[in-house]
Amino acid sequence: MQTIYFLGLILLAVSATSGWAQSSPLLDFEPENFYSIIGFLVPGMIILFVRSQFVTGRFNPPHPVLSYLAVSGVYYALVLLVINPVPYLQGPEQGKRLGWLLLVFVLPAISGFLLGYDVQKQFFYRFFRWVGRRIGLNPVHGMPSAWDRKFGNMNEQWVLVTLNDGTSFGGFLGEDSFMSSDPNERDIYIQWVYDIDEDNNWSSRGDNGILIAASKIRTMEFWPYEPKETKK
Repeated sequence: MQTIYFLGLILLAVSATSGWAQSSPLLDFEPENFYSIIGFLVPGMIILFVRSQFVTGRFNPPHPVLSYLAVSGVYYALVLLVINPVPYLQGPEQGKRLGWLLLVFVLPAISGFLLGYDVQKQFFYRFFRWVGRRIGLNPVHGMPSAWDRKFGNMNEQWVLVTLNDGTSFGGFLGEDSFMSSDPNERDIYIQWVYDIDEDNNWSSRGDNGILIAASKIRTMEFWPYEPKETKK
């Protein structure tokens, strides 16, 4: 639903740059006002949407319009430190459209990607933690839970799962596995499952995977998968 909402606003903004807003009888307000609304909302929306593709959770800000306006404000403040976009937006029609495209769509998308990349690699968090430790502070991690921290940026791994009833089995978390990012619906799909005997020998169940609700899991142990190892 969020993706449809996002694409709808993007198409509406693109239509404005192509002249449809000025000629459509459905829109009875001034085009300049329409540009202002799009200009203040769309950059923040694009930044948050693109960033959300790299973090856990749903694209569902508690106060969407205020969130978009706030992020757009910070975005424009940073852009103005580097370049003055006004001449490009007041120039010839072709240059105006190109400047609008870059300022409202392309740069916000790049900004959202960089923010998402930072969430994955945690550059800012490590920097703030390094500074904080030197002044006696401990910055709070942006990840809301250990589940998000572990599965948000995980490579292929072996896993040993122990359920609440004491049942244990091995598994392989590969590219076909999936971990829920919704805090209200925690579950995990393990693409390959292994039975473990008393001598700790693993026997594959073939191509059978398993879907488990997080509430059924007592513990999970992980260790890296080495490419030279045999998965099945």
